[in-house]
Amino acid sequence: MSLGRYRALFANRAVALLVVAQWFARLGDQFVAIGLLWAALDLTHSAAATGLVLMAYTGGVIAAGFFAASLLDRYPRKPLMLADNAVRALCIGAIAVLGYAHALNVWALAGLAALAAISSTITIVGMRVYMPTMVPEELIVTAFAVDSSLYQLAGILGPAVAGIVTATLGWHAAMAIAAVCFAMFVAIASFIQAGAIDSGIPPEARELSISQELAGARYIYNNPLLRGLTLMISMGNFFFGIAVVALAFLSKDAFAAGARGQGYMLAAISLGSLLSSIALGAGRWPYPRGISLILDCVILGVLVAAVGFAPTITAAYLVLFVVGAVDAAFFIWMSELRQRTPPPELLARTISASMILNTVALPFSSAIAGLAVGLLHVRPTFVLAGVLTALYSALFFGNKPLREAP
Repeated sequence: MSLGRYRALFANRAVALLVVAQWFARLGDQFVAIGLLWAALDLTHSAAATGLVLMAYTGGVIAAGFFAASLLDRYPRKPLMLADNAVRALCIGAIAVLGYAHALNVWALAGLAALAAISSTITIVGMRVYMPTMVPEELIVTAFAVDSSLYQLAGILGPAVAGIVTATLGWHAAMAIAAVCFAMFVAIASFIQAGAIDSGIPPEARELSISQELAGARYIYNNPLLRGLTLMISMGNFFFGIAVVALAFLSKDAFAAGARGQGYMLAAISLGSLLSSIALGAGRWPYPRGISLILDCVILGVLVAAVGFAPTITAAYLVLFVVGAVDAAFFIWMSELRQRTPPPELLARTISASMILNTVALPFSSAIAGLAVGLLHVRPTFVLAGVLTALYSALFFGNKPLREAP
């Protein structure tokens, strides 16, 4: 292990500024995750209706993902990413203002949240595709480790503080802080030198057509490795997404800890992910990526099921810490395979399509989570989600291209 890779990565001023700016955006996302759920509960008093609001939010990301890649392929990325975060600041800020004025209804909440999510795809895709192109080949894994780590740093601070803010000051305050975080991205990223984010793969003029937009999805379908990886992740994310949404109900119903407990649970996941990401970014994983990914998903399912049996909230924190460590390893190995596989001219569209296909079931898992908690209660929901994750992932031991991926 060597921290010299991190020093080399951050010697690039544009990378350093982008990472800091993105940390604020990710911090804002964490506040939205807490604030939006409790805002929906406050307005509807229904777990099922809350799940539908979260479905609108996650669905916005998926609906716009293909077009985000198209924009990033055509125009300079810095102005697009600045505009993305400005729109998010306005939408989430509007939710806070309407909430303080007692003028917010569930339809406005869902609509503004969906619009913010649609805009967010530009930075989500841009960060994942282009930050690795700003560094030498030997630093690509470290770049993904940093991407994961800054997400987890925001995930440690964000949910814990957002949970406290929501419990003491209300969800309106959490959404207001989120809006400020997105504005901070705009302020910091404005100092990135012109053209720096475009240095790896310059925007290209290509025909605007459905065929061109779907080229990345076709590449995934025709590539046995990416096809198997995408199939495994999409359904795995569906089951795992149910568990993530159900954390709020586990905190409220099983441990009587409310938003504060949910925030600490999410922070425990992020702390485990952060430590795992730092270790993987500083060293070299000596085993083949494919079999490691499959085993990782099976273990993740077992851990999710174990959360349902946690007798105390402290025990839940410990299990969720390990969940985070395992999940971070999966993200880094998956990102490495996905980055190295497509040709440069298809990189943005392939990664964008992959991100959409990987998360296409998440809006439904948000809706199902609310229904499952209402029908099964929260602990059986975790057990069922974990067992299904493990069993589904184990099927991919029979997928040769994925199993043998180096």
